[in-house]
Amino acid sequence: MRKTVMILGAGGGGGNNLVRSFRTSSLVGKIIGCNCFAHSVARSSADKTYLMPESSQANYREELLKVIENEKIDLIVPNNDREVAAISSIRDQLPVLKFLPDHCDVVTCQNKNEFYRALKKNDVPVPSFVQVTSESEIEENMRQIGETEKYWVRPIRGSGSRGATWVYNASQARKWISLWVELRGYEYADFQVSEFLPGRDFNFQSIWKDGKLIVYSMIERKSYFMGANRLSGMSSTPEVAVTVKDDKVIKTILRVVRGICKKPNGSINVDIKEDADSNVFITEFNIGRFPMITTIHDAACEISPARAYLMAAFGEELSGISVDSYKENLMLIRDLDTEPYVIDCGNLPTQSGGNLQSVV
Repeated sequence: MRKTVMILGAGGGGGNNLVRSFRTSSLVGKIIGCNCFAHSVARSSADKTYLMPESSQANYREELLKVIENEKIDLIVPNNDREVAAISSIRDQLPVLKFLPDHCDVVTCQNKNEFYRALKKNDVPVPSFVQVTSESEIEENMRQIGETEKYWVRPIRGSGSRGATWVYNASQARKWISLWVELRGYEYADFQVSEFLPGRDFNFQSIWKDGKLIVYSMIERKSYFMGANRLSGMSSTPEVAVTVKDDKVIKTILRVVRGICKKPNGSINVDIKEDADSNVFITEFNIGRFPMITTIHDAACEISPARAYLMAAFGEELSGISVDSYKENLMLIRDLDTEPYVIDCGNLPTQSGGNLQSVV
């Protein structure tokens, strides 16, 4: 019997991409979406989408249970950090299948300071970082990092490079953090400062089942979506990305996942940057959810991560899946108000009038 799957965060770019990915699976019969924003509900591509309270509100669990019962949900899939945390914390109260890592791993990985400490315990190199303690102590905080050309300033929680930028010195860091405190309601202690890593920038997507790696693929970000409109010129979302294989990077990532998570489970996507000497550092560890750019990971893999996720969640046979046989040199191209476009790099036009042929 085909299953009914609920996607939390439906209607956003990542949610609609995941809906598209799940629809390629013969296991899925119906997709139900939920979102706390009415405009996101309106643009959701799920079969039916509900307006829900925010995950922090007291009636969140109650309203969620109503939808689970009314729609006879088989599997619930949170697809943003807030709802991964919320669903993980109430997993035992929801009479529906969840495919998540252990809750303690979710808590550790969603706090950047705690995550960096866990990396250090596992002898994994991390960028030098320090948590800001107060406005008056920012300069002293940054002194602990040591001399570096640039510093990276960001909140200790969150995704999408929200509140993040690079700066040259403590004066600029103070101005940046103060704006977020004054205009967006943050506290100084919500921020950390680390050394800026200027090297290559990767995203690694993987699916795990009870500690076993099922499938993975990796892309390198070549340019950033709306990067020119950001102070840093960067974001976590690529405008152009290419699938790549790098044994050193992949080996580091797998060691980190197995070191941080007692029993990796579900979707884990990791962001990686290199320093000027090509040393590898883990910068984000997005546990329990998919990246926004599922389209290129799907196109690269023999069995897409989205389909492998559903197979693993529902206990389907996984022995025929090749773990690392994804295609290199596929290019993702994204722009505002357009669907993601994936092509083979060898098919890029070399003269005026050349045509592109999408592989998806």
